[in-house]
Amino acid sequence: MSAETQKKPSTVDDYVDLFGELAQLGVEFVVIGGCAVGAYARLLGEQVVSGDLDLLVTSRSLETVVADADAIGVQVQKMPRPRSVPAALLEWRGREVNLLTGSTGLPSPDVAARAAREFSVGGRTDVAVLIADPFDLLRNKLSVNRPKDRPHIAILRRFLDEEVVAGLSQETEPRARIGAAERLLEVLGSRTLDEALARRLVPLARTPADFRFLAHRLPSKLVRELRERAPSEEVRRTVQRIADSRERSR
Repeated sequence: MSAETQKKPSTVDDYVDLFGELAQLGVEFVVIGGCAVGAYARLLGEQVVSGDLDLLVTSRSLETVVADADAIGVQVQKMPRPRSVPAALLEWRGREVNLLTGSTGLPSPDVAARAAREFSVGGRTDVAVLIADPFDLLRNKLSVNRPKDRPHIAILRRFLDEEVVAGLSQETEPRARIGAAERLLEVLGSRTLDEALARRLVPLARTPADFRFLAHRLPSKLVRELRERAPSEEVRRTVQRIADSRERSR
């Protein structure tokens, strides 16, 4: 891959024609890496570019793309190696494309495709691609945690914080209200919510399930405020009981 090729900053929009070619081949793929982060950054009103495009594919899809590379205008730079996780390095219109069948912290390609979110790209409503689930992306970035991943981690944290807030402010079903917060804590491997996010959630608590969850997961300094907002004496006692239990277990 030439130095000139590696320097081209890209977003998913720059690959819209390639996505169409892959769809014609019947290849299912999930966008991961910097271009995937860029798709979520755009929803925050920011731009993130990447020097390459990373696609998560099955081994069979990888073989299909390599076999039909010429037909879709792709040059194969590195073939999959025996006795290793299958991957291929491609060049398409002077841009680097990596086909990966696995990456640290990500589920298998089939599972990732089921969890992925659909985005329209290139300003065309007829071309939609699967972008890796943001929780999966964050787990992947945290697992790799290279210096260049850290700005991406920050973007994903901001995006997922908004999802957590939206859950408590918009959802009606009890599990859905706290689902995003539970997933974020699981990905982060943390028992308590970040203080800045937690302060945004306290005023949004409405149901007994909200109060129970937050009583367990808020930083201790915020539990008193949560208790004071309880809608009934029963919920207030529940919050206090959880707070006492947390204090004893410290």
